[in-house]
Amino acid sequence: MRRAPCVLAHVILAVTIQLVKGQDDAGLLIGRNPHTGRLLRYDGPAHLITLAPTRAGKGVGTVIPNLLSAERSVLVIDPKGENARIAGEARQRFGTVHVLDPFEVSGMPSAAYNPLDRLTPDSLDLGEDAASLTEALVMDPPGQVTEAHWNEEAKAILGGLIMFCVCHEDHNRRTLATVREYLTLPPEKLRALLELMQDSDAAGGLIARAANRFLGKADREAASVLSNAQRHTHFLDSPRIAKCLARSDFAFSDLRHRITSVFLVLPPNRMDAYSRWLRLLVSQALQDIARDAEVSVGAQGASQRLKTPTLFLLDEFAALGRLEAVERAMGLMAGYGLQLWPILQDMSQLKDLYGERAGTFIANAGVQQVFGVNDFETAKWLSQMMGQETAGFQTDSFKPGDGPSFSNNLTGRDLLTPDEIMQLRPENQLLRVQGQATAVAQKLRYYADPEFKGLFVPQDQ
Repeated sequence: MRRAPCVLAHVILAVTIQLVKGQDDAGLLIGRNPHTGRLLRYDGPAHLITLAPTRAGKGVGTVIPNLLSAERSVLVIDPKGENARIAGEARQRFGTVHVLDPFEVSGMPSAAYNPLDRLTPDSLDLGEDAASLTEALVMDPPGQVTEAHWNEEAKAILGGLIMFCVCHEDHNRRTLATVREYLTLPPEKLRALLELMQDSDAAGGLIARAANRFLGKADREAASVLSNAQRHTHFLDSPRIAKCLARSDFAFSDLRHRITSVFLVLPPNRMDAYSRWLRLLVSQALQDIARDAEVSVGAQGASQRLKTPTLFLLDEFAALGRLEAVERAMGLMAGYGLQLWPILQDMSQLKDLYGERAGTFIANAGVQQVFGVNDFETAKWLSQMMGQETAGFQTDSFKPGDGPSFSNNLTGRDLLTPDEIMQLRPENQLLRVQGQATAVAQKLRYYADPEFKGLFVPQDQ
C-alpha cells in the first residue's frame, strides 16, 4: 500500500496570513507570519488563552512582547519580577506603573494596595464587597465536597469580621491584618468581640447576623469553623504581606480611565504559602473595574474611559486556584472593558481547577495559543479541535496468473496527529483564532526580534 505524500505542514502554514487583523500597530501580539515575517496581532474583543509548559518561552514570546508594545492598561502576574525589570521602564512610556512586590525580588520599590480602603460603612454594597473578599481568601479545593460546609462557615464569620473592621475601626486600622488579629484573639477576648458585633446595627444588621450565626453553633463546630478561618488567613501573619496590604497607592478602577500598569510579583517558591494574596488582588481588580463600568453607564464621566480594554496577563494561572471572579469575567465581562489572557502549562491544569466548567475558558477565547506541547492529553485535544483533511492513497493487489490491479481510495486524516503536534519545532506555535482554521506561526523572541530593540532593559544571562 502506498500513501500520497503528506502536505499537511504546507496546508496549515498557508492559512497563517489570515490571522492578521487590523493595522500593523494595533492589537495584541500573538506571533509572526513565517512567510512574510510580519508580526501577527489580534485586535478583537474576546479573551485569549495560552497553553505552554515551563521553560517553553511564555515570557519571552507572549508576556514581555505585549508589555513592551501594548498601549493600554495592563495587570500582569510576574512570578520572578523579571517582567517588571525588563519591561517596567517601557511601560512608563504609556503611563503610571505600580509594582507590588512584598518579597522585594524585582529590585524595584514596592507599591501597596489595601482591599479594605474602598469599603465604606454607609455603602449598600458593603455585604457584597466583604463576601467577594472572603471568596478570594478561602480556597475551595477542587472535588473536596467535605470541605464545603466548613469553608462556607469560615466565609460567613470572616465576612462579619471584615464588615466590623470597616464600620468600627479607625481608618489606619482598617486592614486585613486587623481582621487576622481578631481571629487570633484569646477565647475570652474573641467572645467579647463577638458580643460587640451582636450589638452592632451597622451594615444593615449584617454584622450582628454573622456573630449570631457563629455563636449559635455548638462548641466543637464553632472551634472547627474558627480553625478553618485561621488557616485561610495564616498568610496575613507575614510582615511583608501585611505591609503590602497596609495602604492603597492606587485604585484598580484607574485602569479603566488612564493607562496604568500593575505588576503583581510573587516568587514561585512562595506561591504555595502566599497565593491567596494574588487571588485577593486579582479578584479585587476584576470587581473594581466591573463596578466602575456599572457606575459609568450613563454618567458624565463615561466618555473619559479608555477605548482599549484592560489586559489581564495571568501567568501562573493555576496558582490562583479556582476563582469565581475569574470564571465570571471570562464568561460575562468582556463588555466591561476587560480582556483576560490566562497562561497555563496544559489542559489538565485547567480541568483540575474548573472541571466541566473548563470549557468556558476555551469557548470564550478568541485566540488559543499553544506551543511546546509535551503531554498527550493536550496534544490529543488540539488534534481533535483542528479536525481532519481528506487524504488519498493507492492500493496494489496481485493474483497469481493475473496482472497487478490498482485502486485509489480516500480517507479522513487528522490535520496534525497528537504525535506530530508534540514534535513541532521549538520556534513554532499553533494559533487558533475564532472563526479561522488553526495555523502554524513563529514564536516571538523579544530579545532577538528587531521590533523590540531598545525598548527593554537587558538582563544578565
